[in-house]
Amino acid sequence: MLPRHALPAMLLTGLLAACGSGGPPRKVHPSTASIQQLAVQADGSWKITLRIQNYSTFAMHYRRIDAGLSIDGKELGRLEATPDIDIVGNNGDVVETTFRPAAKTMFGTDIAYALKGTIETSEPNESFTFETASRLTPVPGVPDTYR
Repeated sequence: MLPRHALPAMLLTGLLAACGSGGPPRKVHPSTASIQQLAVQADGSWKITLRIQNYSTFAMHYRRIDAGLSIDGKELGRLEATPDIDIVGNNGDVVETTFRPAAKTMFGTDIAYALKGTIETSEPNESFTFETASRLTPVPGVPDTYR
């Protein structure tokens, strides 16, 4: 016969072993990118702050973004960035890139933009297509900058 304290210890060990399933399941959801800020530079190029959103339940390593950029329905070229960053699950982060528009663009009080392309990750090795459409407005007191 087992000692009186051995049976509760065995039950507790069994319960703990049943809970050790490796944590919550890893679910991959497509990532997206959007423009957080656009600043027109003196040489005509644009300094763009991209926000990358990781909707997966675990951290992912982002290595490349390639997207067509249009402003007010007019295609202006390819926006490319190599972020080389990790973003934890269900979170976002920003990276900066430079973009030279194919045509001179004049902005009014706000900018309607669209991004359509792919985001590549290396951990895990995935490629997501995405489409984002939104608007940017002038930043008060900061010329040629839109958020």
